[in-house]
Amino acid sequence: MPGLRIVGFRRRATVAFLVRQSEVTIIRIFHKGREIDFTGS
Repeated sequence: MPGLRIVGFRRRATVAFLVRQSEVTIIRIFHKGREIDFTGS
């Protein structure tokens, strides 16, 4: 997905967000090692 970024936060959470021009949209916050699956399957 264009503009998608994923960052860790304090080793307890992962934040997935989209960056588009002057807008940032948080897609999802994952806690404590959950698997990330953006394929929708």
